[in-house]
Amino acid sequence: MKIFTKLSILFFMSFFSSLFGQTEEHIYLAGWEVEFNGDEQCQKFLKTQVVDKKTANNVWASIDLVFKNGKLVKAFDNEEGKRTVRELNEKEIGLEFQTLKPNQIFRFVEVDTSKSYLGGDIPDEFKMPDLELKAPFQYLGKLSNTEETFNWLPSDIHLIAPLYLDIDKVFVDYSDPLNPKILNKEELEDTESSYDEINPNSEIIYEKVFITMEKTFDFDNMAFSGVPNWIQNPEIPTCPKSKKTMKFLCQLTDALNVKTKTTTVTPKDDWSKLYYERMNFWGDGDLYIFFEPESKVACFFIQHT
Repeated sequence: MKIFTKLSILFFMSFFSSLFGQTEEHIYLAGWEVEFNGDEQCQKFLKTQVVDKKTANNVWASIDLVFKNGKLVKAFDNEEGKRTVRELNEKEIGLEFQTLKPNQIFRFVEVDTSKSYLGGDIPDEFKMPDLELKAPFQYLGKLSNTEETFNWLPSDIHLIAPLYLDIDKVFVDYSDPLNPKILNKEELEDTESSYDEINPNSEIIYEKVFITMEKTFDFDNMAFSGVPNWIQNPEIPTCPKSKKTMKFLCQLTDALNVKTKTTTVTPKDDWSKLYYERMNFWGDGDLYIFFEPESKVACFFIQHT
């Protein structure tokens, strides 16, 4: 009888809590620079940055959104373990709750052999884009869709980017994965290079480093997939073909140690030599790569401090 009474009390407490709008739900997000006003940028951020509670508590900066009766009522910032109230403006209060699948962070781990790798010689079967640029594309490696982390890709992806061009964003169409096309070709051909030693015929080949992906709950300091860790404001791209929000593929950081194997570049001094000794993203920058599987378009861009 006592057990029944306790169960009855718990049931009615839950019922009345729900009835009077006390049901509480959370969305955890990695990052900080966003306004929760429900616009396109907000929706992109929610979809791209959503993580589970454990990951939110491990990354250096995250947001905890608290919803009651399906509406946003309060939020907390978590920065380096310190939890503080996040001030919400009038446009943010009342944001509707939505069920989102948390993204999982995977770090890149060096292994003896794998179908995925960073660096390496350009494969014989792969054709680099033929453009008239002030600084050429570099071959950065391959991500295989046989990896569980990348099984959403329609094919293996050979990573390429003109790292020594003053790029904004580079959109690459992989409809033919071995012969990709640049969608913003004219823009790139009008783009300058800040590197005096680089010319259109410069060549940099990196050592091949085989990689696999390992589940983690924090951002690795070398390379990772699952959730981007923004240096500046979030720049979640929209595919120019499908107009859909692109999915985060991976981030290669300034701590990445993929060394240069051969190069035709002659540095002008010891300081500039640092830019050519290893895979480098404007000194202290990170390379962000997004992909839209329906249109088979990738987006490459760099952020730095």
